[in-house]
Amino acid sequence: MNILRTLFLSMLVLAVAGCGFQLRGTPNWPAELSPVYVSGLETRDPFYLLLVQSLRSAGVDVVNEPMAGGSEIRILALREQRRVLTVTGAAQINEYRLTRRLDSELRLPDADGPLPLGELEVRQTYSFDPAAVLAQETREDELRTVMNRDLVRLLQYRVRAATGGSVAPAADRDGT
Repeated sequence: MNILRTLFLSMLVLAVAGCGFQLRGTPNWPAELSPVYVSGLETRDPFYLLLVQSLRSAGVDVVNEPMAGGSEIRILALREQRRVLTVTGAAQINEYRLTRRLDSELRLPDADGPLPLGELEVRQTYSFDPAAVLAQETREDELRTVMNRDLVRLLQYRVRAATGGSVAPAADRDGT
């Protein structure tokens, strides 16, 4: 019985590895960003905190003030909208849609001007439960956290594309 279980698990591992599956790992920010200054948001803003955490976990040095020879991620606007998505036949709200939009630009030390990163948008839909009105705020907060993570990941992709598609993690820039 143990042999069959071991054989099955081995085949499962090979199948998963063969399909290209890999663990998410650390975020892959371009090495040439370091040091980077993030501007345009309060330092207590949840999006700011997630962005800085993502940059630091990838080995990018985040500074509190602009530096000569450093990069800057400038957040031009971070907007949120909540709108009614569907209504029941009894004219009661059934679903909401939360939308977050991020507009930003990147300043690199060797660039002539800012590189616009464009507008990024993420959406989440949730059902309204009239029996759990107090839980709706908690649900919205959870969705905002997920949306912020998605925006950080999308921003990461835009920054990589704007810097020439660099794929080397910041921790690997010195060969370590």
